[in-house]
Order: sequence, then C-alpha cells, then structure tokens
Amino acid sequence: MKIDIWSDVVCPWCWIGKHRFQQGLALLGEDAPEVEVHWHPFLLDPDAGTTPVPLREAYVAKFGSAERTQQILTQTQTAARAEGLPMDFDQGQVRVTTLPAHRLMWLAGREGVQAAVGEALFRAHFVEGRNLADPQTLIAAGATGGLSAERITALLAGEEGLEEIQAQLAQAQALGIQSVPTFVINDQYAIQGAQPAEAFAQALRQIAAEGPPAGAAGHGDGCGPDGCEV
Repeated sequence: MKIDIWSDVVCPWCWIGKHRFQQGLALLGEDAPEVEVHWHPFLLDPDAGTTPVPLREAYVAKFGSAERTQQILTQTQTAARAEGLPMDFDQGQVRVTTLPAHRLMWLAGREGVQAAVGEALFRAHFVEGRNLADPQTLIAAGATGGLSAERITALLAGEEGLEEIQAQLAQAQALGIQSVPTFVINDQYAIQGAQPAEAFAQALRQIAAEGPPAGAAGHGDGCGPDGCEV
C-alpha cells in the first residue's frame, strides 16, 4: 500500500498525526498491510526567511494577542503529550523557512531514511527548540539517518532537490491540499488531519479490502496557512 504524506516539519499536528498513523497500523496487528511511505513538502509559512523570529512573537502577530497564542500552544502541547510526544513550547522555538529542511527530507527519501530524519526534525523543533534553517541542525537530523555532514553541506550549498521540491509543492496545490497532514493512499483516497489511531486503522483495513473507506476524507486536527486547529 502506497502512502503519500504531505506535511511540514513545524506543524505540530503533522508530528501527532505521524504517530497516530503508526499506532493505527499497529492496531491492525497481523492484518496490517505492507506500506510504502513517502513524505512530501508543504510550506505552512512560505513567507518565512532564514532570519529567526521568536515563535511566540510571530504567533502574537498572527493571532492578535499573547493570551490567544498561549491558549493555542498549551492546547496543542497537551494533545501531543497525551500521545507520548514531549512537545515543549518553552524551548525558544523560532519561525524560519522550512525549505532547507524539506530539501533534506528529499535527500533522505532518495537514501531511504525519511522516517528517521523526519522524526529527528520534528524533535529538533518541538522538543529542543532548534533552528530548522541552521545547517548544523540539519546535519544533526540527517545523521540520525546515516547521512554524512559532507553530503548535507553540499546539498545546502547548491540547489540540488529544489526543483523536485517545487514540483511536489505544485502537486499539493493541484490536489487541493490546503492543510496538513494529508495522507493520500494508493493515489485514490485522502485522509486529512491527525485522525485518531482507530480511524486510521479502519480506513486502512477498508482500503486493503478494496472498499471505499468510510470517513476517509474526514477532517482531523491539522495546520493550514492561517494556523493550527486546537
């Protein structure tokens, strides 16, 4: 079963959704289909640059108040911790472009290590508060998948993978993907948002049986250009 996941590495519900999807597979036990997972880029904040801006400051500008920002961060962090993910928005997270991180994920995909590198990027941002546009952060994340510092440095120094990333971003637009995470299964069925593990399991079971999955196009918690669901 082919699974294409559109995601951004600064989307908290993408990290939560990743783990709920894995839990959904685990719930199927021996009936779980063999899956081939491919991660694709989505830019929640295409206007972000390489100069870091404190995330809370950026959120206040977006949502209008420190109180609303605190509410969003607290509720999202609570949801993540309920899934066993140590999300911590008190680690000094910053707003930066995620394009370099997506290029690293493209390289990781070529090397067959997207899962490990993607998890490292999520943890670098949400647990450690590291700058995802900093080459050292990307080198450390790539190392979890066995990618060498030299290979990542060479990638970032040029434009390798950029054309492919732009093509995938255009594909997301053509598919009508406006929020992430979005899971596209066998190029036919879309599951949007961080659905509960049981919902993923049900959809995967029905798709494996070649039947239309009930609720497969439903909306779970996710992130879009205007912010994240809470």
